[in-house]
Amino acid sequence: MIEALQRGGVAEEPSALRQADVTVLFADLVGFTSASQELSPAGVARLLDTFFTEAVEAVFDHGGTLDKFIGDAVMAFFGAPVASDDHAEHALRAALDLRFRLARQNQRRVEAGPPPLQIRVALNSGPVGGGDIGSSRRVDYTVLGNTVNVAARLEGVGGPGDIVLGPAPKERLPADFPMAFVGEVDLKGLREPLP
Repeated sequence: MIEALQRGGVAEEPSALRQADVTVLFADLVGFTSASQELSPAGVARLLDTFFTEAVEAVFDHGGTLDKFIGDAVMAFFGAPVASDDHAEHALRAALDLRFRLARQNQRRVEAGPPPLQIRVALNSGPVGGGDIGSSRRVDYTVLGNTVNVAARLEGVGGPGDIVLGPAPKERLPADFPMAFVGEVDLKGLREPLP
């Protein structure tokens, strides 16, 4: 991916957005606030390091772009800056991989004493603007738009271990992925419930 960017895959001027069709992934630790009350600052750092390491590896192994860490959450996207027709499948495979990686970590954790790590994941697909956003002193490559906002809101819908998809990624996935309809949800800022 780095080679593709060096060949001119990103805008040169800050705030120059390029349109892209992507799948956005949000994943966060369930019960992090409660768990962090019981841990020292070093313990919190070890917990986050473990989660972030597994999340980054899962994202990179499936062709995703790590956007940022937000507290105890990870935001990533698939399909930009290098376009991909099957970004929803790559994002779902990354989410499944992350869940598997944490299950493996939990076997070690439980043997050592700490409680298992649990996550929630949400995916949403659609159009975004991507580019370098920030200030004159610091910029980051990121994606912006309603697709991102909906993914962030969907992340709070699921329970521990759940991967929640909006309607757009579901439509883009092969039919052989087992899924269950959980109903329509009211998300803050949206006029209508989202299936």
